[in-house]
Amino acid sequence: MTNEATEEPGVVVPGQDGIGSPKSVESGDRSGEPEAAGEIVIGSRSDVGQVRSANEDTCDTFERPDGTRLLVVADGMGGHQGGATASRTAVETIAEVFNSETSADLSTMLRDAIQTANHRIFERAQSEPGLEGMGTTVVSFLLNSAVHGIVAHVGDSRAYRYRQGQLEPLTVDHSVVAEMMRRGVISADEAAVHPRRNEILRAVGIAAEVDVEVAPVEVSPGDQFLLCSDGLTGVLSDDEIAAVVQAESPKQAVDKLIQIANDRGAPDNVTVQILSVPSSESEGDPEATAPVELSAIGIKAIEAKRSERRRMRIIMLAAIGLAGCFVLYLAWQTLSPSPGRPIDKPFIESLSEQIGPTKEMPPAPVIQDAEDSFSNDAQQPPRRGVPQSRD
Repeated sequence: MTNEATEEPGVVVPGQDGIGSPKSVESGDRSGEPEAAGEIVIGSRSDVGQVRSANEDTCDTFERPDGTRLLVVADGMGGHQGGATASRTAVETIAEVFNSETSADLSTMLRDAIQTANHRIFERAQSEPGLEGMGTTVVSFLLNSAVHGIVAHVGDSRAYRYRQGQLEPLTVDHSVVAEMMRRGVISADEAAVHPRRNEILRAVGIAAEVDVEVAPVEVSPGDQFLLCSDGLTGVLSDDEIAAVVQAESPKQAVDKLIQIANDRGAPDNVTVQILSVPSSESEGDPEATAPVELSAIGIKAIEAKRSERRRMRIIMLAAIGLAGCFVLYLAWQTLSPSPGRPIDKPFIESLSEQIGPTKEMPPAPVIQDAEDSFSNDAQQPPRRGVPQSRD
């Protein structure tokens, strides 16, 4: 990562490149279990890219026994040794606090975890000359067992929410160009090519204290949350990221995004995590509102998803219909006397005592013209139907 960082605007801490260090291999591939309906699915992977000789990014996912989940991406700086050390220390420290802290205030816990990581990285950088000036960005997303979300970040690694065709940024970069955009000095297009676009204003481990930005996140069925380092957003637009997230499963989307970044030269390490919340059948077709053209990357995957949903609905309706018919058949068999079954005389006598003596009924009228009458002596079974299911 070529980012330069400091705690205050206008003061730049120079970084180092990773030339000469051993080339890293792909790491952090934690895609989780195979996808199943109604389950949270996570894809997670970090890649060295096409230019860097070492991977200074670190990512991981964690889960508590109560189902609370945490995703973390850290993009290190300060040379291949310092950057990798800083990002790894940040992720390990955040995980340690996450797994040991039992406070119900998860926002405070997440802020404290990142600040603890900041202290450890800063103290180590002060005590080891070879690690002087190291630091890291951090972005994390926490989803608790009640499906409430929290995002926390420092630096320019980002978090997004994908919902029904729209990719929404959940974080604002702590960077020079982001600050210039906020002040109206440059446009988004100018920021994308600005010579200072790799300079960040805030990082973990650069100073003794760090300001962590923490915010609650609304979560709905079918939402997907994406975390990434700037190695992805530096080469793909938000619309391109949205198209891939829409068209693929989380694991496949992670692989596809990294592949596209590598195909475009990947000048930096690339790290991507995606968490998918189970969708609700009542939400309809989530692929129906794509914001971008999908002809090159998504049409087949989308149609396959739709076909699979239609097939599962047909199977479910058929199963419900068969179950309903079976229940009606059992009820009919129970209530209808079988031919030749002896009448329960004690039951009839008991029933007669309860209702009293019966009156003699007059004889039934005789139908003279049999050809103009209709009769059906055979006992008719009750009508049977298939219960309807909401689509």
